[in-house]
Amino acid sequence: MAAILLQEDGWDVIGVTLRMHDPSIFGESANEVPKQARVVADQLGIKHYVIDCISDFQRLVLAPAWSDYTSCRTPSPCLRCNEGIKFGVLLNWALDNNCSALATGHYVKLDCSQNEVALRRGEDKNKDQAYFLAGLSQAQLSRIVFPLGDYNKSWVKEKARATGLPCADSKESQDTCYILPDLTFQETLQKQFSPDNQSMPGYILDWKGKQLAKHSGIHNFTIGQRRGVGVGAGVKAWVCRIDADTGNVHLTNNEDDLLSSEFNVSDLSWTTISPPDTPLECEVQVRHRSQPVKALLSDILGGRGQVILQQPVRAVTPGQAAVFYLGDRVLGRGWIEGVSEFCN
Repeated sequence: MAAILLQEDGWDVIGVTLRMHDPSIFGESANEVPKQARVVADQLGIKHYVIDCISDFQRLVLAPAWSDYTSCRTPSPCLRCNEGIKFGVLLNWALDNNCSALATGHYVKLDCSQNEVALRRGEDKNKDQAYFLAGLSQAQLSRIVFPLGDYNKSWVKEKARATGLPCADSKESQDTCYILPDLTFQETLQKQFSPDNQSMPGYILDWKGKQLAKHSGIHNFTIGQRRGVGVGAGVKAWVCRIDADTGNVHLTNNEDDLLSSEFNVSDLSWTTISPPDTPLECEVQVRHRSQPVKALLSDILGGRGQVILQQPVRAVTPGQAAVFYLGDRVLGRGWIEGVSEFCN
């Protein structure tokens, strides 16, 4: 649909598909996405190219994700993929091949009315994807087009049907695209990076320190998790701490233990030309579906900062992205580090 809207607007469009799945792991299914994209490109009458970026995807997205999981962190692979692959490898390919811009189907807006390009939330608040693009730079944003940002998903689907696109009624992809059938993302990564051993086994402990069961690896747990923990504690219980030294997973039966009022961030990245002045009063989201909360970002030094929240937030998780906003404008992101006394 992004291509169709651009064509209607008079652009000369080509189609490019990234091949990110290793056939030695995914088999013939690794070729399905390029095949489907070729069908659409043929229907639209545009040239279609396939870029093999399996090694880049492994180096920039998958390996860091597995490293996070084995270090008691919960990774943000979609943000890393956007920063390094879609708007890194793909954008560089486009510019090297004399394209003036790269367009994708993300539901976000760009505002070029000032002296810099502002990244803003999409019109469809239920499909807004600005959170996942918070690590993009001005250099990247200045060469990107988001044709769907002014529309809602229902309108896009209806227009796709009216145009006769074969993918008009395809299922939405809500989870990471890198999952083998019947496996979780963690299990898929383990199959690739550590097929013969576990990622630090340990014990699941209740809120009194009692051992409930032995687990097969810390990569299977995240802060705030309740389902799939693998033990019955007799009451509702959540993961509140993962110990990197022992591999032990600590549970709590008090959901208030998951609340945090402050945390640290590292590797701050800004969508603005220059980093904003600090202390910065803004709003922050600690995950894609969480509500933005008023916050103060301060003590920035060497790409690090401290976030103090106006109200406590549940399950702030190391490894996830904290994304900073002023109104509907995305200012940037940082990777969540230390979180209160409950998280390692």
